[in-house]
Amino acid sequence: MINSRDPRAAKKWIKPLPERLINKIAAGEVIERPAAVLKELVENSLDAEAAKIDIIVEKSGTKLITIIDNGCGIAAEQMEIAFSRHATSKIRDFSDLEYLTSFGFRGEALPSIASISKTRMVSRTDGSDTGMEIIIEGGVVQSLKPVAAPIGTRIEVENLFYNTPARRKFLKAEVTEARHLTRNAIALALSAPAVRFSYSLNGRAIYAVDDDAENMKRRAGRLLLGEKYERLVEVASTGEQIQIAGFIGFPDQARQNQYGLFLFINNRYVKSQSLTHAVTSGYGELLTRGNYPLGTIFLKIDPARVDVNVHPTKAEVRLSEESLVHDILHHAVKQALRKAGALGPSLVAANESGGNQIEVKEAIRRAYEFHPQRPSIPSQTAMRELYGRRDSQGQQAKETTDNKPEPETGSSERTPEVKTTDDGPDSITYLGQFSELYLVFRDKETLTIVDQHAAHERVLYEEYLSLINSGGSVSQNLLFPITVELSPERFLLFEETAETLRKAGFSAEPFGSNAVLISAVPISLSRKSPEKVFHSVLDDIESIRNAGSDLIKAVAQSLACRAAVMAGDRMSSEEALALWRQLMTTENRHCCPHGRPTFLIISQNELDVKFGRK
Repeated sequence: MINSRDPRAAKKWIKPLPERLINKIAAGEVIERPAAVLKELVENSLDAEAAKIDIIVEKSGTKLITIIDNGCGIAAEQMEIAFSRHATSKIRDFSDLEYLTSFGFRGEALPSIASISKTRMVSRTDGSDTGMEIIIEGGVVQSLKPVAAPIGTRIEVENLFYNTPARRKFLKAEVTEARHLTRNAIALALSAPAVRFSYSLNGRAIYAVDDDAENMKRRAGRLLLGEKYERLVEVASTGEQIQIAGFIGFPDQARQNQYGLFLFINNRYVKSQSLTHAVTSGYGELLTRGNYPLGTIFLKIDPARVDVNVHPTKAEVRLSEESLVHDILHHAVKQALRKAGALGPSLVAANESGGNQIEVKEAIRRAYEFHPQRPSIPSQTAMRELYGRRDSQGQQAKETTDNKPEPETGSSERTPEVKTTDDGPDSITYLGQFSELYLVFRDKETLTIVDQHAAHERVLYEEYLSLINSGGSVSQNLLFPITVELSPERFLLFEETAETLRKAGFSAEPFGSNAVLISAVPISLSRKSPEKVFHSVLDDIESIRNAGSDLIKAVAQSLACRAAVMAGDRMSSEEALALWRQLMTTENRHCCPHGRPTFLIISQNELDVKFGRK
């Protein structure tokens, strides 16, 4: 038995923690970053049945987050109680947890937020002549008084984490926090199509959407694509256990991360690897490995089969029949893509059944858009002369094809032209191209096999690094500038990278709320669609940055990958030899920026061993 008089025992004495300390501890679980504050407060507005919600954020949330709604409001006598721990209007007893239909239910958000900020709330109900204002700093009520106010609630969260410097120190850069805020703001606007939303960040309007309850596709397109919503595929499935509705993008709109895919269960924004896999796998081979579709999917499931009381942020859920939900969602996505003409089998079926030939041709045209042929682009700097020669001849590729001798019977290709460098003892002979991907060279007693894409990537990557760091790349002006519509989240990424993109050769500037006007592109990308290139480069940058690379390297790596010759591109002997010479002058000739080898060397000794000669 512990002696209570022992001073050592006194230190171990068990006693309840002060309420303010409890709230600060809870805040560490519920409020991870400013985006969590935005999510919790807007969800309260939705639970209050607001028809209009305005979100205003300053300095990426650390200075001020303001949420204004026209919901039912909070009665004057309940204002202070609302900031008490575990005080909520959402549930009454244990059984309510089994059938949750509201966003909030724990009664932790408001006291947690108020304990780590300076919070001001003004609210008025429909039956009151005046509103009530409460001001709380660090969890302590500073004032409570009646004020004039419209029906609804306005809450201002100022100086977030001001009294928890350790938490504030671990926040990411402002642009990173801004992207988390915007993602949550988009998710919340998607979750409630009947509610008008506006969202401004750091003094700039990001989006404003009207009541789109009758046209969810329009809202999804506006928030996900920033462009016309016609390029979305509708997903719909109705069954006894689950209902699915939503919209997904075409395969050519895929991204190299999961940030463009928003999943909802009973209108609650959730994160689920299982459901993400279900959507992604529905595309089959239409998505290259590592790419993810964009879209918004709503699943309606019996609340008794969903456990949302898993994590303090309520972003993760458990499903009682997760594998069944996965399979149903997978088939719904696959069927939607087939109906849209994105999957091959539907084309064959339509043709065999005597379907409308015009519709079949249109479906085939769409299918080819998913996998566009990429033109061969030999190089950027040392091979620019070769560009000029090709442009001046106009039809060099065609002439090369026309001048090929007819292949002999049983031969699929002619014997490649042999070219030898004149570099003395280090001379190397080009033997030809294998599988339209690998370049084969001979150097005395060795064979060198070069991956043309990886090698060209390495060359262009180092060139772009040098050009960006030295102040600017060579650009090609567009005959007619084009306007590219971006999603609010993607526009923030553009703003962050605009100066580096300019040094890389893009001439792009804001043009409206979330649009960019492009008037020039890097010369090595001038033969490709400027709009597709710009979207792809932003995709690459986002993915590479998430992997830990710095911005300049991410831009250089993306441009190099997009401009390099691809598998399937034919290269002439002169182009192959020029690429080899360039590769040999790079700092790291042995691998591409992604870490894959650029070439392999096979010695005669290795061949002798393989053939049993040694």
